[in-house]
Amino acid sequence: MYENKVDVVAGGALMTEDGYAVVLHVDRAGVELRDSRHRVSFVEWPDLGRLAPIEGGAPAGVAALRSFAEEWNRFNAETAAEAMFRLGIVNETLTAFRFGHPELALPGEPSPLFDPALEPSLAERARRMAERLSHEAATSRSGTSRGPYSTRTVQLWVERWTKDGLLGLVDGRRAKRFELFATLPLKFRQAAHKEVAAFDGDVSTVNLREIQRRIKVRLKDDGFTGSVPQRAAGRFVAHLMRSRGTTTRAQKSNKARQVAGRESYAALVPGQVVAIDVTRSDVLVWCPVRGGACSVEIISAMDVASRMILALRVVPLSADARDAALLMYDVMRPFSQLVEGTTVSDWAWAGVPQEIEFYSDTADADPDCSGVEVVCPRSCRRVRTAPGLQGEHTIPGVRPSAVRADHGSIFVSQVFRELLARFGTDLPLSRTRRPIDNGILERYHETLQRGLQQLPGYKGRDTSECGRTVGRDGSKRDGALLTAPELERFLRRWIALDYHRSPHDGLHLSTGEPVDLRPIDMFDALLSISGRLHVPQRPDLIYDFLPVRWGTVGSTGVELSGLTYDSPEFDGLRAVPVGTFRAQDAAMPFLYDPHDVTRIWFRHPATSAIVQVPWRKAHLTKAPLTESLLQHVRGEVRRRQRGPRLPVTVAEDEIIAELGNLLDGIIPKDWRKRISAARQRYDTSRRDHTEAEVAMTVAEIVAEQRKTEPAPAPAPHGGDTFSIWADSWPFTPPEPDRGDGA
Repeated sequence: MYENKVDVVAGGALMTEDGYAVVLHVDRAGVELRDSRHRVSFVEWPDLGRLAPIEGGAPAGVAALRSFAEEWNRFNAETAAEAMFRLGIVNETLTAFRFGHPELALPGEPSPLFDPALEPSLAERARRMAERLSHEAATSRSGTSRGPYSTRTVQLWVERWTKDGLLGLVDGRRAKRFELFATLPLKFRQAAHKEVAAFDGDVSTVNLREIQRRIKVRLKDDGFTGSVPQRAAGRFVAHLMRSRGTTTRAQKSNKARQVAGRESYAALVPGQVVAIDVTRSDVLVWCPVRGGACSVEIISAMDVASRMILALRVVPLSADARDAALLMYDVMRPFSQLVEGTTVSDWAWAGVPQEIEFYSDTADADPDCSGVEVVCPRSCRRVRTAPGLQGEHTIPGVRPSAVRADHGSIFVSQVFRELLARFGTDLPLSRTRRPIDNGILERYHETLQRGLQQLPGYKGRDTSECGRTVGRDGSKRDGALLTAPELERFLRRWIALDYHRSPHDGLHLSTGEPVDLRPIDMFDALLSISGRLHVPQRPDLIYDFLPVRWGTVGSTGVELSGLTYDSPEFDGLRAVPVGTFRAQDAAMPFLYDPHDVTRIWFRHPATSAIVQVPWRKAHLTKAPLTESLLQHVRGEVRRRQRGPRLPVTVAEDEIIAELGNLLDGIIPKDWRKRISAARQRYDTSRRDHTEAEVAMTVAEIVAEQRKTEPAPAPAPHGGDTFSIWADSWPFTPPEPDRGDGA
């Protein structure tokens, strides 16, 4: 797992173009080095690489300058070992240390024969080294000792090292077979690497000629006066750019891979990690409020272990923290879809009005495997899914142990973090500017195109794929475009009947056996390992996902965000003593939906039932009243020159002052967009709360019936499956009025 790990510590060795360098200091930005020429320099971490193992030289895993390592790793082991042998001779001749530094001294060093303090003459030290090498070659019995050696040979090595560093000690005949750009000076190649390294996806890519010009400027600033072969230089720069990436997107991908993990995430249990993300829908939808086509976003949740899509919602631009919270609400709810002939139902909540737990233990109860608050006698290790299209298709619900997301504002918001903390769910965020960390969902967004391309209004992934007439003459009345709720129903249908039933390339058996696995197959396999999945189901589950606001109930109700709410249910709670709900005051917690501020909710302390409290003036409005519209109106009031109070003739005065006569009136486009998004969120919120209200009503009816009637026998079903059905479900909520007359 750590075979590519390189340790860099103070006092250790690091390879440069001159040989060994000593690490003086290590910090978070890079390392400070002193080479064998006694020059001190600072190197940043991205400029370091890993050196290949060298026989008789540097040990495996020694770090090196990236520009040097890329050149050095081109040589074979024999060529590299010979150059390292010569480097040791040069270092000992010049410094009396084989590695060139007192900090890296071997036993018996410094050698008195080559100590510059005892023998200042370099020629004499070279003569002594040649004699010792010749003696070692003559007495060697291995037959592999190099030689013969002369004083001139040692002096020549010293001269080559002084001029070209370690690469100058490489045998020219050997280097030609392995160095593709041997005619280029080392200084040019180093300058080319530095210039090309600047293209990391954040800066615009330029042509090769401009890159070569920048390299020439860098060489001139460094004082380089040598000649550079133009053809070889062009080929070398082109080679570097191909490796770096010819487009900014490729450059970003290559940069991300440098810090990417080497193994897949070890998610072995369904619900262990759920990945969530938002993407722009590549299909235009019809907006009845605006009377034209508009764009929406798709927010999805995927079980990392099985690749099952647990939840999906179509939301307006742009998704907010409340949309992310509702997605987690869907993640914890099991759904079921029924196919009868050519009729396909929408996802129906299949977990209420009773609390359901998924079991795979053995017991002597419930021989029919109803799965409702009992322990199943058989191995319940399958999600109820029809073998073909006809029948029931289940979307399981899980309680995630962790949710993985990027650094989007909706995922790092306080609302979303508090929601996950309420359920004890961790939030391991991706690293900033590293989309590959959540690559599973990024790849799913590409797969989603297979479903979106079936729809009218498809506009492609970018401008190069978008047609000229997309969304121009498509209207809901003509049936050319889907509305946002219809798009959501289609995508849910496509996930259950297509995506979950298609082989997934990312799913494999641990044995390596070539078997095509579908997400539904992997979920069943992992379910048999995990044993049981605890999924709490209550009719009022949605209220656990609403943000909490604190307010004090008075004689006229409670005021939140400038709106007053009142209800007869407040009787007995209008003058509670301080400390009843929290220590510092007499305020009580209220559940607040930012997408529908015409009402609030609270859990009654006596009955624990959810109570709805309407806005006192809710009956006066028919338009959606959301928090965003309130903030917009307040912002407009703050920008008015005359303040919040206006005279009766303010409009007439402004018309006369600015126009002189009223000619025309135009509704601002920004206002229409706000109304459109607010209407869609308002309809979705109404649908969710209506579903919860009907569920609570059904639960009350069922509870009353069970008090007077014996419990009905659970309906048997065939096969080793586990059930997530409860009485009177699945429930299909009434379809909200889209406002388009359809």
